[in-house]
Amino acid sequence: MGRNHRHSPPLTAAELAEIYDRHPLPVVVRLLWEIHRLRSTILRANQIRLTIGTRVGRANTPAGMWERFEQELDAEPCLTDPLTPRQKGLLHPGEPQGRLKRRARNGDAGVTAYEDDSADDRA
Repeated sequence: MGRNHRHSPPLTAAELAEIYDRHPLPVVVRLLWEIHRLRSTILRANQIRLTIGTRVGRANTPAGMWERFEQELDAEPCLTDPLTPRQKGLLHPGEPQGRLKRRARNGDAGVTAYEDDSADDRA
């Protein structure tokens, strides 16, 4: 990725959310979606690393390349960042309930049952 002294430190999810909150412009949204796409690639690379393991990875890559790959992945904040309020669905009033319903409907295992105002409609 280059030498560390040539780059600013990586931004955390909270810092990216703060940038958007200060500058909610279409161009910022577009850049943040690109950052999201790149962070997704980093998450997939980490899944691959965990799947094949360090021993296999080191044995099948040129000298020093695997170690550099692991160092760069370990330095990425998207692998350790806590979820931001926006990622938790807590940003806008009234929105969390809808997101919870969608997640439950889509089978997200991390979602618990929710209270529905229209319980009578289900009977």
